[in-house]
Amino acid sequence: MGVEITAKIAVNLIISAAAVSALGQLLPYYWSQQEKLRELHTEVNLMETRVNNLQAKFSRDFDPSQAKSIMQEQSYRFEPSQRPVVLMNQTPTDSSP
Repeated sequence: MGVEITAKIAVNLIISAAAVSALGQLLPYYWSQQEKLRELHTEVNLMETRVNNLQAKFSRDFDPSQAKSIMQEQSYRFEPSQRPVVLMNQTPTDSSP
């Protein structure tokens, strides 16, 4: 009976050692995969921001109510009812006698 218990303990120790060894080999792989996953999450967040900006620009560019303002921005043309304002730098004049 003592030999049987010793054999069971030895087999369990061998199985435990194999499990710890396998776990030791898998942990670096797990950590590298987690690092890659973090990088992908960062890139996804950046792309989501970019996509949202592009969607906002797209919806603004194809919005019929914004057509006139976009046309003015891109072509510098004005409606006939509007007057263009031109700002000029004027130098102060000396009016001393």
